[in-house]
Amino acid sequence: MKRRFSLVGLLLLLLTILVACGGKETGGDSGEGTGDVEKDGQKTVTIWFGREQFIPSDRFETFHAENPDIKVEWDVIPLEQAVSDYLRNHNAGNAPDMVQIFHEYSQTLAVQGSALDMTPYYEQWEAEDPESFNKLLPQAFSIPSFEGKSYGLAVHAAPYWMAYRTDWFNEAGLEKPETWDDVLNAARTLKNEGHLDSQQFGFVMPGDRTTPPLWFSGMFMSMGGQYSDTGLPLVDSDAGKYIVDFYQTLVREGLTSNEVLSWASGEMRGAFMSGNAAMIPEAFNMFAQFQNELEFGTEWEGMVQPYRPGAEADHRVNMFSWPMIVNSDTEHPEAVLKVLQYLTNTDIIRDVAIGYQPTTNTEVMEEYYQVNEWAQGFEEAFASGVVLPSHLRQPEVYNLLNDMAQEALSNVERDPADIVAEYQEKLNELDN
Repeated sequence: MKRRFSLVGLLLLLLTILVACGGKETGGDSGEGTGDVEKDGQKTVTIWFGREQFIPSDRFETFHAENPDIKVEWDVIPLEQAVSDYLRNHNAGNAPDMVQIFHEYSQTLAVQGSALDMTPYYEQWEAEDPESFNKLLPQAFSIPSFEGKSYGLAVHAAPYWMAYRTDWFNEAGLEKPETWDDVLNAARTLKNEGHLDSQQFGFVMPGDRTTPPLWFSGMFMSMGGQYSDTGLPLVDSDAGKYIVDFYQTLVREGLTSNEVLSWASGEMRGAFMSGNAAMIPEAFNMFAQFQNELEFGTEWEGMVQPYRPGAEADHRVNMFSWPMIVNSDTEHPEAVLKVLQYLTNTDIIRDVAIGYQPTTNTEVMEEYYQVNEWAQGFEEAFASGVVLPSHLRQPEVYNLLNDMAQEALSNVERDPADIVAEYQEKLNELDN
């Protein structure tokens, strides 16, 4: 990544030249990506984190103390723009050594030659330090992979579960849903028996055009949805027709907000935390936020997403991730490996995982379940999570899934079979 001098750094450099004092100095705010001049022999590893919360709490202080020959610099580039920004900078020879992305775009970067195959370095890691290597779930290496080669590391990963209002369920005499039909029936009971007011809803979800269809995809997988060998969702199927009918039913019977077509994740989460929604599909990391607003056990609980009636055997726990992808042009792959080892170190990743986003480090996850009461009971399901498949033209896949969801939400009387047939044809064209 090209380095940019801060104003202070530039003045210091000019002063150095004026007084004819040679030699390189490393100054500035360590780790903030200011691009200060490296010390002789010191390697710099640059990282783009997708969220501020993913940065280790010690801001790499311990890493720098243990590895004085390596300096880590970072910036925060939102996950939503990281891939496009990275590719643009990579084409200009100005990309960071590592970039954090939505995992669905891993193979795109691999195929375009902008990601480095880290497999031999991971083999080195396993041989030299099997204890730390084996603490990671296999998904840590398989999630950012393509054709058997791993192009990064999934430091964090989490399924999308479902949360529901236990107090509302108890008041209405409802049991925890086992199937998605049970979800609809619970929403009907809450609405039709007067347990909800006009601003409360049985089930909420994002429905706007711009939100990535991660919630849709997680539900689709739990309903038995399958994917082609190229990573296309097979929506012209029993699972596809079911999820379309599920969306239509929510709107047709008034079981969700009548503004669902404009709801992003913020509106959905806000409705649940403010006491205006009974059920919500949501990522594991948000459960900590729910606990800040609602009392676990008496007001809310979480559960693995249910299965489609008659398709329990096809149910799968979805797994999403935000892996670090390694730049194919990195000059210091060995240093990058050390940084990845640091990011997954139990003592370093603990704070980020327990306070924000679960990790593929199994030792830390054991603590996670002990510390977070609301997380207990998910251990086996978490470990068995299946990564959401992706396609080389993933942005277009997502656009079509959003179009299909919006069609279902806005055209509630249309035959689901017609909708999925139309969109499967459009999806199949992406393989051409």
